[in-house]
Amino acid sequence: MNLALRKTILRNVLKNFDVSFNIRLPSGEVLDVHSETTLVFKTWKALFECIIDREMGFCENYMTGNIEVEGNLEEVIKYGISLGKSSFLNRLLYSIGVLLSSLKPQNIKEEAENIEYHYDIDDDFYREWLDKSMTYSCAFFEHPNMSLDEAQSKKREIIYEKLRLTEGDRLLDIGCGWGSLIIEASERYGVNAVGITLSENQYKFIQEEIKRRNLENKVNVYLMHYNDLSSIGIKFNKIVSVGMFEHVGKKNIRKFFKAVKDVAENGTIFLLHTIGKQVPSSQSRWIRKRIFPGGYLPGLQEILIAMTEAGFNLIDIDDWRIHYYFTLKEWQRRFLSKKSIFEERFGKEFVRMWHLYLVSAGVSFLVGSNHLFQILMSKGVNNSYPVMKRIFGENLMRS
Repeated sequence: MNLALRKTILRNVLKNFDVSFNIRLPSGEVLDVHSETTLVFKTWKALFECIIDREMGFCENYMTGNIEVEGNLEEVIKYGISLGKSSFLNRLLYSIGVLLSSLKPQNIKEEAENIEYHYDIDDDFYREWLDKSMTYSCAFFEHPNMSLDEAQSKKREIIYEKLRLTEGDRLLDIGCGWGSLIIEASERYGVNAVGITLSENQYKFIQEEIKRRNLENKVNVYLMHYNDLSSIGIKFNKIVSVGMFEHVGKKNIRKFFKAVKDVAENGTIFLLHTIGKQVPSSQSRWIRKRIFPGGYLPGLQEILIAMTEAGFNLIDIDDWRIHYYFTLKEWQRRFLSKKSIFEERFGKEFVRMWHLYLVSAGVSFLVGSNHLFQILMSKGVNNSYPVMKRIFGENLMRS
């Protein structure tokens, strides 16, 4: 089949897609639907690769600049997600990826390398676009005009309240990030806090912050895998894990809960804050390749089954899905405000990759593909925990 014929077929195929944005072909021809957004294919190869494998074809070519979006990138990604895994080839590729990931569980060395790949880019990189507390997880917006710093602070307040922190508690934070939670909890509530991380950058940052705040007798941080928690020699009565569970992997979910159980007292309250799905379903192959190698977003039932088998009893579940959309929108804004700095330090391809990740992640929460669960549980049955009452806030989507 010659190139001219292939181009004719492609034009006819694209015209049959019910798109809400314009499409510009490499020849310059525009399939115009009178939108302010235009998807631009700079090469025929990029277009062919999108047709063969929609997710990888689009994301890889957008990252390298062979595809551009003039206008609203979010609109294009929403359309791509709405198509689902409709083609046989996409379903086949996804099925193969899931099979391979389930057959080969990560070992501790691989998990450490995956964490290093994402979190040890550069502390200054994250400092440029995260809030002052360096919190890299979903915030909680009481109203649409809340600042990111206020929303992250509110998230931590909600966590403290759910954990019912009191002076003298022994608090464990699994995957403690840059330490904002364990440091603030110790200063505000007088708890003895321990954090663990696999990121050397985060570990060093927290060590320095502990010394700066004179918290050496109240807060400790370990460069440690959760499988080694029992080596600390402490039983905890309050445990939290925020934004770490996504790195555990499908095959290690039960191992994770067993490790937590082994360091928890009877009645211990455990709050798990994690991205997940309503049921086990498709994972983004591009994000697993470029952003979170080894990552897995569990279905809610996978979590509930594993925690129950480990002896944890459900207290409550919150879904902060729309809050993560607003968090990611704010991260996008702050990230793009430093675009020129990042391009000079890391290159244009790196910046396009991260921008695409932040936008596509936001869309995944907006359309309900991904959720943010806060699952509160206890080791054994805790009958003293009060019944939780919902307080309705403002409609975040009103604007």
